[in-house]
Amino acid sequence: MRVAILGAGDLGATLARRLAESGRFREVVLVDADESRARGKALDLAESGPVEGYDTRLLGAAQPPEGCAALVAADPAELSGRSSADAAAWTRALVPRLGSSFLLAAGEHGPTIVETAVSAGVPRDRVLGSAPLAWASALRRRLAAELELAPSAVDLALLGLPPEHLVVPGRSLHAAGLPADAIPAAALRRAREAVRRRTLGPVALAAAASRVLVALQGPPGPVLPVWAWLDGEQRARGVALAVMARLGGERLQSVSETPLEPVERVAFENAAQKREEGR
Repeated sequence: MRVAILGAGDLGATLARRLAESGRFREVVLVDADESRARGKALDLAESGPVEGYDTRLLGAAQPPEGCAALVAADPAELSGRSSADAAAWTRALVPRLGSSFLLAAGEHGPTIVETAVSAGVPRDRVLGSAPLAWASALRRRLAAELELAPSAVDLALLGLPPEHLVVPGRSLHAAGLPADAIPAAALRRAREAVRRRTLGPVALAAAASRVLVALQGPPGPVLPVWAWLDGEQRARGVALAVMARLGGERLQSVSETPLEPVERVAFENAAQKREEGR
């Protein structure tokens, strides 16, 4: 499986290394307008392969090669610090070059990239954003610290428009086998506020993108929080929001209808409205 990563910055290079280390991808291509930068980073990663124990072929290029199973929008220079309108224009220019490739937004502008791609004719099951998984991971870590538990002991679903308008369904929340009503509301509130003030770094974003790509490559099964275009699910339509989705078979299989309490439903609808207003 060949994957092209658009952008050879910190996120792109970190993601290339994670994909190479996974052993699940035959070839990873770092793509950057500065081709020498892309080639240099790819060579550095390739030369570390014998030390790290991976044999993935790593290349650098100025344009994505033919035959890529997935294109990943990581940190292309064209999007760095740019507006949503710029991200939409960039995505519209990219769509004709996609062919049969899956499009994954790994960095900023995830909802804009997903919405623009679908509006330009990309099937909604062929474009996703992976950052919500990183936000969910950050929230799990913060909540685990509040409860004095290991992060692996905390499980939750994440919906909405993180970080500002994230929704954590109460029935999805478990910590060390305890039901949600045994978890102090103040602990969850403090964890959420801490995450809202956080800017995700390239390692967390790369870990999330790598996990989503691996899930897409495998058989249908994993349910993960992702940016996805909604067509009536969770009572939202025509927007990209964070939802729990089943992945596999190189596509989005389905969006899970996560049960919401009335106050959570209102919060999710507010997130959808904020997304519509922000486009």
